[in-house]
Amino acid sequence: MIFYKTSSFGNDFIEIDLEELASAMPRRPRGGLASAMPRRPRGGLADLPGRRPLGDLARQICDRQRGVGADGVVYYRASRQAARPGESSRKRVSSSPGAARKQPMEFRIFNRDGSEAELSGNGMAGLAAVLFQRRLGVSPLTLHAAIGSRQVELLGRDGAVFQLAVEIGRPDFANREFFPFLKQATGPGMIAGMEFHPVSVGNPHAVVICREMPEVEQLAAMGKEIEGHAMFPKRVNVEFVRPVGPGSCQVFFYERGVGPTLASSTGSAAVFAVLRRLGMAGDRLDIDLEAAAAAEDPAGKEPGSQGPGYRAGAGSEKIQVSWHGGIFIRNFTRIICRGEYFL
Repeated sequence: MIFYKTSSFGNDFIEIDLEELASAMPRRPRGGLASAMPRRPRGGLADLPGRRPLGDLARQICDRQRGVGADGVVYYRASRQAARPGESSRKRVSSSPGAARKQPMEFRIFNRDGSEAELSGNGMAGLAAVLFQRRLGVSPLTLHAAIGSRQVELLGRDGAVFQLAVEIGRPDFANREFFPFLKQATGPGMIAGMEFHPVSVGNPHAVVICREMPEVEQLAAMGKEIEGHAMFPKRVNVEFVRPVGPGSCQVFFYERGVGPTLASSTGSAAVFAVLRRLGMAGDRLDIDLEAAAAAEDPAGKEPGSQGPGYRAGAGSEKIQVSWHGGIFIRNFTRIICRGEYFL
C-alpha cells in the first residue's frame, strides 16, 4: 500500500488513499472483523467489508518502533456527495477532462491510539499538500468531514514545503455533546484544582491558562488526567497556555488519543478562541513553537533540535492564527516521504 507522510510544525500524519487501500488490503475470512468504516449518510465514505478496521491499521502504522510512526492517519478519497440544497451548479464536478482534479475530497482522521477524531487542522493540511503534490486538487481545496466541509488555500510552495491557509471554522462554547456539564453551569470548569475553558472547534478542547508553565512532566500528567476525565464523554484535547505579550503566547499541547505533541492547529484555534473571548487577544495570535520544542526536548539531546525550522518541520517556529469570520491557521506543511507499507 502506498502512503505519504507529512509534518505540520512537527505534528506528523500519514495520508492513505482509500481506493489504494481497498485494492491492497487482503480480505478477512468470512466472519472476520468488521470494517471500522460505518456507512455514512448521503454518499459518505463507504464500508470496506471483511477487511481490517481502519482504527487498527492506524494504530499499527503510527507505531514509531514497529510501524512508520506518526501522530495520526488521514484516510481520503474523492467525494461522492451530491450537491447540497441551494448549492450553485458551478460547484458541481463536471465530466470534462481534468474534472477529477477539482473534485472535493472526503476524509476521516484517526489518532495514534486508533480512535477517530472529528477534525484535525494539521491532518487537513497534510492531506491538502499531498493532493496538490499529486495534482488531485486545486486551490482553494474543499475537504469534507462528517462534521462538515472546510477549505484549504495554497499560499505558496518551496519544494516539499507548502504554505497553506487552513479553515478551522467558528468556535462553539455551548456544545453539550462534548461538554454535557454545560447544562448545569456556564463559564470555566474545574478539575483537581485546575480551571479550564471548554470550547469546540469541530473537536473538543479544554484550555488551561497558566501564569507560569509547570515542568513538562507535570504538564503531561495534568494533560492525561484532564483528557480522560469523566466530565468528557468523548475525552478532550488539552492546551496549557501562558500569554507572553500582546498577541503572543506559549502552549503545551496534549492531544486526545496521542499525548504530548509539538503542535496542533485545532488546539491553536481553541487557544485563540478562548483568549479572544476573554479579551486577551485580538483578531490575530502568534503561538511560539520554540517553547513547545524546548518542553518536548528540554535537554536539547535530539540532533539538530536547535536549528531553525527543525521542530516546525517546515521552516516556521510560530503558528499564526487569525479571525476572518471564522478561525484560520497559516500553516507550513512538509511532505516528508512517499513510501510503501506492507499489509
